[in-house]
Amino acid sequence: QEQLGLRSSPTYKSSTGSLKMAFLQQASRAGASLMSRVARPTSVRFFSANPIVDEDLYNRQRSTIELGPRVPSIAGDAFIAPSATVIGDVDIYDGVSILYGAVVRGDLNNIKIGAFSNIQDKAVVHAARSSPTGLSAATTIGAFVTVGAGSLLRSCVIQDNVMIGKKCIVMEGAVVESNSKLEDGTVVPPGRMIPTGQLWSGNPATYVRDLTEEEVEDITVVAEQAVELCKEHASEFLPYSSAYIDAEKLRTWQKS
Repeated sequence: QEQLGLRSSPTYKSSTGSLKMAFLQQASRAGASLMSRVARPTSVRFFSANPIVDEDLYNRQRSTIELGPRVPSIAGDAFIAPSATVIGDVDIYDGVSILYGAVVRGDLNNIKIGAFSNIQDKAVVHAARSSPTGLSAATTIGAFVTVGAGSLLRSCVIQDNVMIGKKCIVMEGAVVESNSKLEDGTVVPPGRMIPTGQLWSGNPATYVRDLTEEEVEDITVVAEQAVELCKEHASEFLPYSSAYIDAEKLRTWQKS
């Protein structure tokens, strides 16, 4: 005990159990201090100095989560980034991309994401349990839709071929019709409808102008480019876990 630099304390004498626990805690701190001076494999993480909790090498992040009867349905060629999360009653169609840090949370209601659409980094798609209007509270996203990074969509309808800029918010009951575009930071209030072929911006969203034919075509092009890019990302990830690699590195390090 003295070699480890541990000090006696009156609280240790209260019971055998508390003495053992206190000793383990101080031993853990002393060991952690010693370990911090030793070179470690860069891929190994030590999450806790608590001796009761084993060092966890395995990332508990899951890309898909089932909630009872609510089970995600994901097309075989869809790309779900390792740090993205798809939860519950979510239907993801062909060529869809859910990028890094994005969350699609169908824990209360259904969410559909149409073919060749993409949900960019850290965007959130959610659906409420019910709507005060009596209409469906599900969230529906059509085909060839781009949802910009950091955006929030909740219980709304996004029709085909729509561009939603970065950090936009589309609230309950809102409808964005096809061939439309929202500029970055646009906030669409509950129940608002964005007519087809228009550009809207601001908080609250207001009409700016009609889109040109070239701008409408660009919406589809952007979605198609996202599909091709995400194929490259998908090719970099193994279809099985690679946690065993870290485990082997730790075993080798412990033997050395």
